[in-house]
Amino acid sequence: MDVVGKVACAALGITLCILGEASGVTQSVEQPSGFAVANTLQRPLEIAFIQTPEFIAGDPAGHFPLGSRLVRLSLGAGGTAPSVVTPLTPEFFAAADPQVSFDGSKLLFAGQTQRNATWQIWEMPVEGGTPRQITHCSGDCLQPVYLPDGEIAYTSLQSTNPASPSEVHVCRNDGSDARPITFGPGRYEVEAVLRSGRLLLSAESPLGNSRKPESPRTLYLVDPDGSDLMLLRQDDTARAIRSGAVELADGTILFLQQDGSTVSEERLAWIRPGALRATSLDLAHSGYASTNALDDGTLLVSRRAPGHRFDLYQLSLDSSGREQLLYRDAHASSVQAVPLASHPTALEYRSILHPDRKSGRIICLDAYASKDFANGRLPGRIVRVRALLKTQDGEKILGEAPVERDGSFYATVPADVPIRLQLIGAHGEVLKRQRSWMWVRTGEDRGCVGCHESQALTPENRSPMTLQRLDTPTPLMGELVPNPGTQNGARP
Repeated sequence: MDVVGKVACAALGITLCILGEASGVTQSVEQPSGFAVANTLQRPLEIAFIQTPEFIAGDPAGHFPLGSRLVRLSLGAGGTAPSVVTPLTPEFFAAADPQVSFDGSKLLFAGQTQRNATWQIWEMPVEGGTPRQITHCSGDCLQPVYLPDGEIAYTSLQSTNPASPSEVHVCRNDGSDARPITFGPGRYEVEAVLRSGRLLLSAESPLGNSRKPESPRTLYLVDPDGSDLMLLRQDDTARAIRSGAVELADGTILFLQQDGSTVSEERLAWIRPGALRATSLDLAHSGYASTNALDDGTLLVSRRAPGHRFDLYQLSLDSSGREQLLYRDAHASSVQAVPLASHPTALEYRSILHPDRKSGRIICLDAYASKDFANGRLPGRIVRVRALLKTQDGEKILGEAPVERDGSFYATVPADVPIRLQLIGAHGEVLKRQRSWMWVRTGEDRGCVGCHESQALTPENRSPMTLQRLDTPTPLMGELVPNPGTQNGARP
């Protein structure tokens, strides 16, 4: 073990003994077919990561109760030169969630200047220097990512309660024009920006009013303007907590998965391009805290070591299944590592929303299409679709629109508020309820194939009857009316 030195962290109020140890460790893994990686492991030369005396999974604002710091690790070429650790945030009580700019020149991170201060988003050169504060949030703001058009996205927590709702916000790189892009109940957290330009989020499944941190969480896609929210995959059988997602070079989404038990450890899982469900990786270890992709197809991971500490490894997913220790600290955990290198710029998303409008439109091609019923079809006769608005006391009916014989409907609903739909039968009975809350943005045209339909379903190439009969959508924007069976339209 090479002793790099003892660095006193005044911001942490403790002394961390920085011990750099590098050695080769060989493990055996079962490799799913079709994933190409390099034949030999090659060490990254520069990485940044978070160093902390204690790491707690779950609430993003509570990962580091004893403080933390952002450091840069310079690894000698071929492992022959000593490893050098450079603190980057000595004036902060805690730092978290580092992200590297597309050109590899800057670091975005969340920082807490002193204990109990709010988390804010900061930026600094990868070489170090004076950090620049970007956000001035009234609450905690964490988990930032770079967008390709001079903006950033981040998670904005609404209270210190880990089970309370959180939102995703977007702002300019100087902190101006900050605005939310999520509008429903739930704990929305930023995971990554994909090369397509879309944002990958995590939140409860279904999206509702859960106040339990151990509630199942899954992955969602949304455009950077908040439009077209959708599940990444409809994997209802997995009662799991998914987080820490990254995109690999071939479009695979890799993430941490916990089975929901308070004693289970996070394992690695992925969703391959075109796959309908997630697959757990059959690895020799569990207890991962973070993962990231490297240029050669290997992974940069933080994994639990004996004594509840997390160390950094480079992990190959080919048939050799090799794992190489990159950095170990005898007194601190090393988590949230990122390679300090340029990476492909995400596609720039061009929003077509109309901020001056107060509504959006929903068109459904076939409300009978649903994977929740035999043969993928809802039985019975759908006559109307009902829109409900979430209120502080429950929910209220916005109105109803006709559903045509082919299952299609076309309606206008309020923008930027949580709504959900119900399918109504000929006798006024509710045939199906939407479990998750959703929203439409201002001027958004939201389309769906069916009602919780299979993602493998391709719609018929035909013009829906609702567009043949109606030249304008049915407005569901009028006076709120009481919901039948409830007092004042509110559900208990």
